[in-house]
Order: sequence, then C-alpha cells, then structure tokens
Amino acid sequence: MSKNNCETDYAAELESDYARWDELFTKGGSDPFWSDGVNLNLVRRRIIGCKAQLAEQENLLLGLPSVYYRETPLEVDKDYMARPDEIRANARKAMEIIDADENLKFIREQSASLSEQQIKRWCIPVVINYAENLRRAIAADDLITMRRYEHLDGYLDSFKTAAQKIKNPEGEQRIDNNSSVCDTENDEEFNYDLDECSDSEQSDDEERSFESDRDKCVQLTLF
Repeated sequence: MSKNNCETDYAAELESDYARWDELFTKGGSDPFWSDGVNLNLVRRRIIGCKAQLAEQENLLLGLPSVYYRETPLEVDKDYMARPDEIRANARKAMEIIDADENLKFIREQSASLSEQQIKRWCIPVVINYAENLRRAIAADDLITMRRYEHLDGYLDSFKTAAQKIKNPEGEQRIDNNSSVCDTENDEEFNYDLDECSDSEQSDDEERSFESDRDKCVQLTLF
C-alpha cells in the first residue's frame, strides 16, 4: 500500500470515528453491558491514535487532511448515558406491558405445579426474572439495563414460548442436553435476555473493531 493510500485510509477512519462519537453522544448506542461514556472514550482513543499516525505520515507536499485539525473530543464521565429521560420513560412503559402480559401471568400461576426438570429445561425462573430485572433496574435507575428493554419483542416472545411449552409439553421438540438446562442458581443476577444474542455479538464485534482499528492506527501510550 502506498503512503498516499495509507493517509487516505486514516483520514477516512478519522471521519468515521468523529461521526460515531457524535452519534453516541447524542443518540446513544445499544451496548447491552457498557455505558455510552465508556464507548465514547473508546472512540476518543481511536481518534487520538489515528491523529498520531497521520502526523507521523504527514505528506510534506499535501499536508494533513482537514479532519486532523478538528478538536479532539474531551473525555466524558464513564457513566454518561445519552437520552436518559427517554430511556426511563420507555422502561416504565415496558414495565406496564410486561406486567399486563397474559403469558407471563400464566407462567407465574403454573410454575408451582411444574416438575423440577420442566422448570430447568424451560428456564422458568429466568423467564420470570425478566420482569423483576426491569423492576429492579427502574428502582436503581440502571439506565444500561433499562435501555435493553427498549427492544421488548424478545422478552414477550420468551413469555409466549414458555407459556406454550407449559400448555403443551408433549408437543415440545426434544432438546439436547447442552441446551435443555439453564443455570437457575444465579437467576437473580440474570440481566441479559437470551434472545438478544445478536445484539451481544454486534457489541462484541464493535469492540473488536475498536481494538483492531486502534492497533491499525497506532500503538498508543495513553495520556
């Protein structure tokens, strides 16, 4: 790769990182476990790294791209979350919908009559805990957890699926040993919907991308 191509790539990365920072700061992200503040500071580190690499490869004839001179974002509080009031309002609405869900009511009513094997295989304590987890998050003003419930369909589908299994256990397809038993010992700490695996993978991919880009730009000595 030529020097000019490399410079062009770094300039494009820098433009993309600034756009990502602006979006995270105003709209927030969808990371299921980390705050917007943590991710904003990660993007900031990428910006610093790419600027350092561009400075090292400065073209004496063309100079540095204009994006290089854009002000580097300040470090933000690690607990910062965008649109906090909107997240809180959405969480309260989600709680109302969950509490009114007929499938969840049915699961709660029938759970005492289920066998221990059925409870484990169908992850009944975990499914019930979806509602209690949101209730605790609202009480604790846990914005990260509340934000996950903005995507409510996965939780409602879990209620529906569990209720169907209780109503028609004979119709359930055989579940292999690796996926039939869930860990109910720590269900009180369960705070992530199994149906959100795609979101988790996206977040993991995003973080790996951050790390890869940072390595690509420069090995930083942070300050």
